[in-house]
Amino acid sequence: MMRVSASLLFVVLLATACSTPRTPPVVRFYEQDKANLIVRYYTDDTSYVLKPATTEGSFLSVLKKDAVLNVAKQQPDRQLAVVILIHYTAESEAAKVKDKWTNLLTELGYQRVVFLHALGGIQVNGLPVLAHGG
Repeated sequence: MMRVSASLLFVVLLATACSTPRTPPVVRFYEQDKANLIVRYYTDDTSYVLKPATTEGSFLSVLKKDAVLNVAKQQPDRQLAVVILIHYTAESEAAKVKDKWTNLLTELGYQRVVFLHALGGIQVNGLPVLAHGG
């Protein structure tokens, strides 16, 4: 009786393990020091440039898209730009934002554009990578 129960338990565990969907591993970003530009983007009217830090006193400046692009143009090295995005409920909206920023930054000469998923805080290293282009 014990063998039958153990065998049934093994079959049940095997069946549930096989039916569990596998999620791809989360790729995390660890190139903060190499980035030439880091932008935390919310809307075209509200962004923060974290690197180089654009501040008013001890606070990060709220910048519109054109002001962010002006900062991006001033950077002598343009190997890596990072755009940190908030969570979008519609993937199509997120795709539009990524396409727009990839185009804008590659037109300015940035070699790579990486998009990260915003989490709480200002830490950049360790954030999940959403996409990369350029």
